[in-house]
Amino acid sequence: MIGVFSSTAADPVTVLFHPSTVPVIDVFRSLGRLEDQYDLALLDGPEQALTAYTHPEAAKAIVSDALLLAFALTRQRGRPFSHRPLKSRHGSLDEYCLMTLIGSSRSAAAELTIEAAAALGVESLDFLSSLAGELIRQIDLGSLRFNAPSLEEFRAITGDRRPFGRMIDEASNASGFHFHS
Repeated sequence: MIGVFSSTAADPVTVLFHPSTVPVIDVFRSLGRLEDQYDLALLDGPEQALTAYTHPEAAKAIVSDALLLAFALTRQRGRPFSHRPLKSRHGSLDEYCLMTLIGSSRSAAAELTIEAAAALGVESLDFLSSLAGELIRQIDLGSLRFNAPSLEEFRAITGDRRPFGRMIDEASNASGFHFHS
């Protein structure tokens, strides 16, 4: 799904998405302008771009489900996402977490889904998991390439400090010298 590149200090990670996922991300990127202008024609670009990878009916269903998820995520999150420009294969860390949330809803990768949601600042997955599940179902029906990373890859890219923190906690709870390999 991605390649990882260094970026700026403000957004330390940039990912490179597969071309077929860019129109899906563009629905989320278009949301801010859509809320300002209330013009659904803004979604014609991502829908048209998707038809290069799938049939028009699937493209329409993917854009529709992505829009529902985008509204629900923005409402629950309470702050805007960090986005790259429209049509860019380069993605922000927020976009990577978003695509991971969507892709992980395909399987029983509950821990990955929970961590992606937490990285996005989403507290409740009750309604969102069904929306993400429906979106990934439409993506699969449209035969788009859309893979979720492994939990280890996700943690490496998002900067998870859990293993390091656990070693510190273990060492601080006991006296003596401890060497971890």
